[in-house]
Amino acid sequence: MQIKSSQQQRPFPAWFWWVPVALLLGLVLVIILGPEERTLGGGIRSVYVHVGLIWTGILGFGVTAVLGLGLLITQKPIWLRWLSPVSWVALGFYGAGVFMSMIASADNWGAVFLQEPRMAASLNGLAVATILLIVGAWQPWLRVRGLLSASIIFILLWLNFSAELVLHPQNPITNSDATPIQLTFLLVTILFLGLASWTIWLLRKTA
Repeated sequence: MQIKSSQQQRPFPAWFWWVPVALLLGLVLVIILGPEERTLGGGIRSVYVHVGLIWTGILGFGVTAVLGLGLLITQKPIWLRWLSPVSWVALGFYGAGVFMSMIASADNWGAVFLQEPRMAASLNGLAVATILLIVGAWQPWLRVRGLLSASIIFILLWLNFSAELVLHPQNPITNSDATPIQLTFLLVTILFLGLASWTIWLLRKTA
């Protein structure tokens, strides 16, 4: 008779798989029931998704910077074990946010303007982040990988803040006078952060 090792990894509990379902259902309800905007009307719903994804990606890269700096300073494996899933999930959400910005552009402006400064900055940032993560994953020096990972957030912020505002509003959330719209943006972002955290935990446990 085969004896199961006490060290064998236990399967995820049933409730674990219901977490993303609940988060996605919550997102759908919040976006559908969220208030419309005076100028954009129902077009603000695509902006809710775009901003929530972008913010989740940026916050993820903020955590990536902390993990990268920890790896750069200590070279301990614990930093690396979390760095990989966090950075790639952050890239996925940021990339989805850039894609959603195209949908929001087409929905509210009638076309996708790839040369619009903020759009170009987002695309360039997505390309740079992808390259840095790939280069970091291919080389054996932990300090270099930590430095490359930590630099992503600063490059993204520099690209976005230095981009000229032409069609893109400066900040659709803080500049809004409607508290329900601000709360909807915040709630959408929190739900996306929950989904990102669940994905990171899944990747971490199955690695």
